[in-house]
Amino acid sequence: MNKFLILVLIIFGLQTDWLTDTKKAISEIDEKAILINSNVSEENDVKSIISEYKERENKKIKMEFSHTKLMDIEQIFYQKNGFIFGQIIKGKDVIIYKKKPLKNEPYAILLDSKTYFKNETEGINFTRKLNIYENDKIENIRKKLNKLEFETKKLNKEDYIRLKEKFDRITKQK
Repeated sequence: MNKFLILVLIIFGLQTDWLTDTKKAISEIDEKAILINSNVSEENDVKSIISEYKERENKKIKMEFSHTKLMDIEQIFYQKNGFIFGQIIKGKDVIIYKKKPLKNEPYAILLDSKTYFKNETEGINFTRKLNIYENDKIENIRKKLNKLEFETKKLNKEDYIRLKEKFDRITKQK
């Protein structure tokens, strides 16, 4: 029984180490990366800014999308030698309904999502979100969101493939 407990503690400790190291790497990239390219486009009230930063072998791709009052979202990808090890999404994203939304239905969500990958088969996602209704003050919703606990989800190879495909789709637009 004691050997099993020790093994569980070691495995948990190893997972914590890679996650801590990944968060530290992201902080260092945010602090030290230099802007090397930026592209701004505006079309049909949608403004998008895609910026690329570099710090040694690391890359940071920051995408900002805004559309009137409906959408204002920032998505950041972190890469090392082509491997995406982090993604952070923050902001307001519109909810698209198949029918006309009712007055008591939200028009958007406020989202805070952090995704980290150890390798192409193992990762973790932390997400918190709140609905935004027509008369809500965005700063009040933001304060409520920051008080919420993150929901945690383990990620696998399929999740990494979806993230990579999403990254490739978005970066082709620049």
